[in-house]
Amino acid sequence: MEELLKKAKIDYQTLKHELNRSVAYNLSSLAEPCFYPELKKKYYEFLSLCGLNEPDMREFTKRKWKGTIYQKYNLHIIVDPITNFYIFLMQYFLKKRDIAAYKNMMLFHYIRNYTNYLSQNLDYCISDSFKYALEILTKNHLFIREGTIGNALYYLAMEGIRQWTEVIEKNDLDGMAKFISGSRHRVAQSTRSFLKAYYQSMKEGSGFKPTLEPTEDEENSYQKEVTEKVSKQIENIIKKIAVYKTVDIKAQEEAREFSKINSSVATIIASGIGDTKYIDNLRIILKLYVKSLTASNQLCGKDFYDYVRTLMSVKRTRSRLFFKQQINILLIDILSRKRYKSTYEKLTPQTQFLINLYLAYYITIVFRNSVC
Repeated sequence: MEELLKKAKIDYQTLKHELNRSVAYNLSSLAEPCFYPELKKKYYEFLSLCGLNEPDMREFTKRKWKGTIYQKYNLHIIVDPITNFYIFLMQYFLKKRDIAAYKNMMLFHYIRNYTNYLSQNLDYCISDSFKYALEILTKNHLFIREGTIGNALYYLAMEGIRQWTEVIEKNDLDGMAKFISGSRHRVAQSTRSFLKAYYQSMKEGSGFKPTLEPTEDEENSYQKEVTEKVSKQIENIIKKIAVYKTVDIKAQEEAREFSKINSSVATIIASGIGDTKYIDNLRIILKLYVKSLTASNQLCGKDFYDYVRTLMSVKRTRSRLFFKQQINILLIDILSRKRYKSTYEKLTPQTQFLINLYLAYYITIVFRNSVC
């Protein structure tokens, strides 16, 4: 590593920025059916930002594995220059003690494993069958358990960090060979079972039927109008909260005023939601909220607060995904990461409801202020 590091001329800040942008974009886009992350061009971009080229990486990789069993048996998975370049960047970020960048590089590695497996095993993709396959997976499948494919890859990356950081930092070749093959296998394992469901749905002629054009009654006309107006805003809000980690102080105070929760808890939640891990959660929540709207006052008018509270008070629904449920899933994850979950679980049901309500208000207020 040191020899390559001496040769490299790394544009540290730009590299970090582009890595963060790529990870955020791909995690966000993985919520859409049939999305293939396009990562090959990022390899050349990252190389350029490091002042390196392909011959540099081929030479580095050959030298790194020279004399080992992995080169002797020509195991391309292990001696792949692209994979070794990304591990080099992981080691570089660890050397700089930049844990956030290391985390994103690990996540990028898992996203690449996913797109490689998908491109090798899915010749073409039909959106309806892709969505249907996700619907029929078992509840304990990683893609379902974690909520989305993006969240599943995030989970695997965090497990990878926990298991392999010491190996990567010490440049343990045997350990890194296990990491490369193991991370690839773990992603393939979940993706393989998903593709099995996908091809089964194709064979049976299943999948979501084409959406019928809505009747032009007052409710559907309004829904169509609102959806067209806010679809772009959803992505802007996701970037603001999860990517740029902006805490909207005014929205925080407004949400706290109407939910009546402790200010310290409000701060924990508002700051804790600022993580790229929650991109998909936020998209699902905002889309469910928009989908439920039937009148302008529910978004931009006097009915806003009562309407959000009504959504959070739903006791029964036939929908597999619904607003109140997704708010709670997001809240529990935030509180777990902030080590507040055990305290939350000791609170009364009414207080727990108000904390959930606060998160619902915070997200929808930030959104409302952007749209209205």
